[in-house]
Amino acid sequence: MADTTTETALVSGAMCLYRVLPILRWDVSSEPSETVAGLGEWDPENLPGRLRGLLEGLRDNLDDERFADNPEKIGELHSMASEMVLRFLEGNGEEEAAEWSDWCSTLSLDIHQQLDELLDESNERSAAVFIPAGTAPELTHLESLELSDQIRTLLGLASFDPAAQGNVLAIAESGNRRTREAIARLTSSM
Repeated sequence: MADTTTETALVSGAMCLYRVLPILRWDVSSEPSETVAGLGEWDPENLPGRLRGLLEGLRDNLDDERFADNPEKIGELHSMASEMVLRFLEGNGEEEAAEWSDWCSTLSLDIHQQLDELLDESNERSAAVFIPAGTAPELTHLESLELSDQIRTLLGLASFDPAAQGNVLAIAESGNRRTREAIARLTSSM
């Protein structure tokens, strides 16, 4: 992502976070605040200037104590999603936008890989798979969908076509819905 603009990097990272946002809110009985989770709040056109405020709102609602009595697997997903928020706020935000976006991309793919493993009913669990550079990995189903979302998001952000740019939010909402459904399936089996 070395040749992207700061704004593109911020939006790309934020869209990765938005797609896994349900993990941060999975056991909250009420709907998340519109000022943090409302789709309109994540509009790519205005997002770079508002991102710090949105992430501060998310950080204020992160509560690892909620996960003390829950299975470790949910806590690990929550920790990975939380790291996306915390890393931006602990760093120099805009100055480290490309690094943060890359981190969000990687964590989002890891989250989706782990969701697939947790949803696999065969009880065959494996450790994280590390792929050597230059080889094509075999992706899990959700991981493949997430990678596709990331690529389509970057293409949309780079496009001069307003329709393609507008599609970025629709891609993020589709991914967010997919994550909500995966979390619902996972928690219903606990």
